[in-house]
Amino acid sequence: MSSPERIARADRIAPYVEVQLRLANRMAELTGAPLGETALTHTNLHRRLGLGLWREGPPAAGWAPYAEALEAAPDLAAQLALTREAFIAASDEVLPHPGQSGFGSFAHDPATDDGVVRIHFHNLDTDDDGGPLVAAKVPRRRAELRALVANVRRVHPQATQIRGGSWLYNLEAYRRLFPPDYVASRAPHAPPIGLRGTATWGQVIDSRERIRPDVRDAVVASLPAMDPEAPWEVFPYRMLAVSAPIESFVRFYGL
Repeated sequence: MSSPERIARADRIAPYVEVQLRLANRMAELTGAPLGETALTHTNLHRRLGLGLWREGPPAAGWAPYAEALEAAPDLAAQLALTREAFIAASDEVLPHPGQSGFGSFAHDPATDDGVVRIHFHNLDTDDDGGPLVAAKVPRRRAELRALVANVRRVHPQATQIRGGSWLYNLEAYRRLFPPDYVASRAPHAPPIGLRGTATWGQVIDSRERIRPDVRDAVVASLPAMDPEAPWEVFPYRMLAVSAPIESFVRFYGL
């Protein structure tokens, strides 16, 4: 039996799911692709349904029956009701994702052959004191990043550079956690920009998973004119790319 907390969460994120389904439906209209396919490639529902982070190749086994039911649903309301029930029945998402090393709200991928380590942020510290980026939690976030960088140096001594990519770099509350040269490097992320995670979709909700009406409304208003070759352009905050040598992080966190 599903817990009351899971049901309450399903209802809380319903507006978030709705705007994702609206975009997936618009992509299906514009491209002729099945809705199950556009929901896989342009939303984070694969993750939200406890199936893990999908990058490429076949989705998790549980996706096919959901996708088939989604395509058979007669309208958006039915699609939303179907997704709500699937979410209630699903397992919680496991963070950090397989292959990543986690440190509180942050995680990093293994170093690539050319020495690049990518870092990721997860909303894992929202409580009565506020979300994970409130001023009172800055020391906690920086301590997590300090531990992350120390782990990179220990486990991946070949690492030379740390990179990130997220809409969050538009926010000073997030930027203040990082070395100045890392922050100063921010620039529009090179296309194509994936919509399968939260690096872009995260801006549509707050740290308590409540919809941000202004962002939601901006996305929905942009859907009729959406370019199917650049769907990320419907979002008011663009994904930014950042990078800096690992030595900058070592100095900034006093390692």
